[in-house]
Amino acid sequence: MSRWGRKAVTVVEWDRNELDASVNRARVDWQHARYLMDICEPDGRIDEAIYYLQLTEKRYMYLLSQAKRERDRQQA
Repeated sequence: MSRWGRKAVTVVEWDRNELDASVNRARVDWQHARYLMDICEPDGRIDEAIYYLQLTEKRYMYLLSQAKRERDRQQA
């Protein structure tokens, strides 16, 4: 197969409780990052707070979409 061929799809099996706990933890981390943005002073460490907020938001959205996909797959 050429290097432009189709990539192999990997399937990760999630335990439902484990995935729910990960989503909840990511939500708490995201809320904490939003709080840090609110209390952060403009002249001190604002760049780190913005980075942390974006990082936690992306992680939360990813895990949330994984949980939705997993539930759809289990209901099908």
